[in-house]
Amino acid sequence: MTEQLFLDWLLLWRLVGQSSSAMHKLLRYFNEPTRAITASMVDWQQAGIAEKSLVLIRDWQQGRDQELQRDVAKALKSIEQSQQHVITLHDARYPPLLKEIPDAPPLLFCRGEVSQLSWPQVAMVGSRRPTQNGIKLAEQFATELSQRGIAITSGLALGIDGAAHYATVKAKGITLAVLGTGLCEIYPKQHQTLAEQIVDHDGLLISEFLPHTPPINYHFPRRNRIISGLSLGVLVVEAALESGSLITARLAAEQNRDVWAIPSSVFNPQAKGCHALIRQGATLVEEPNHILEDIASRLGQAQSGMGGMRSLATIELLPVSSEAEQVLAVLGWQIQHFDALMEQGTWDAADLAGLLMELELAGRVATVTGGYEQLKSGV
Repeated sequence: MTEQLFLDWLLLWRLVGQSSSAMHKLLRYFNEPTRAITASMVDWQQAGIAEKSLVLIRDWQQGRDQELQRDVAKALKSIEQSQQHVITLHDARYPPLLKEIPDAPPLLFCRGEVSQLSWPQVAMVGSRRPTQNGIKLAEQFATELSQRGIAITSGLALGIDGAAHYATVKAKGITLAVLGTGLCEIYPKQHQTLAEQIVDHDGLLISEFLPHTPPINYHFPRRNRIISGLSLGVLVVEAALESGSLITARLAAEQNRDVWAIPSSVFNPQAKGCHALIRQGATLVEEPNHILEDIASRLGQAQSGMGGMRSLATIELLPVSSEAEQVLAVLGWQIQHFDALMEQGTWDAADLAGLLMELELAGRVATVTGGYEQLKSGV
């Protein structure tokens, strides 16, 4: 992307007030931001843009909107200073799963390891005021899933979100945090350190908003579609009936993603949302293996991304690295748990998780009840 085209994307995004629906209308009509910016107000009307945005572009074209110019200049400076990446819908790095959803964000502002965008992810969400059991469950699921090579995605909020992020970082796994603010306005402030830890441990901070966008109430439900859209499924750990986590679960179902919920005592008010989801058809899960069993057949599809869809269940045995072959030798032909493999080898948890993921993507092992099982040719 040229420097001018990059600037045009930012400018158009600011012109439409960071409205995803308006941006999509313009991209469908004009195909690219440069043509939209130079078009007349009549063209914008024909593209279906509302009067409010028409006034903004008229003022900008006539040189009367100095605030817009300052906002874009400030955004450019912050993107450079904090080493942010800006990925547009037309970028080859845009995550394929997210691109499937009806209202995919036109731009993604990212800080950290951008390649994680297309890594297989499970979203974990829940109450901002969880019980101690809820926190323990979030930590348990995040730790084990991330050690198995699954990235954990959440919203950096207090409560279950924060517990999932912290546990993943501690386990040396990969976690992605989707913000409802710009990347220069971390919210809540209590998670400023957590945000830096995520970046420092090869994770990723993501926002669809310009870097200095402050916390705005309606932006947080809006970011939930990105959390679910990036993921193979959404796990609701603990949630009251009025919890925003149920919005994420509903969006996941609409996006044809899996929805999982952990049950609890009927006397626990923070479990009523999970119980409601289960009654509506969400899958009841009691341990991380239940999720791994559900997504095992789709890991190859998620990881192949731009290279074409494939299913682990139907591919032939493919060559793997010598380190992965050593894992196969230790695994043998019996089912073994992750911890048992750790005890027999010299790997750390992160390395073993990566090697097991390599073997799963090559169709050499499968996740089954009780751990991992080596596959024979043609399985």
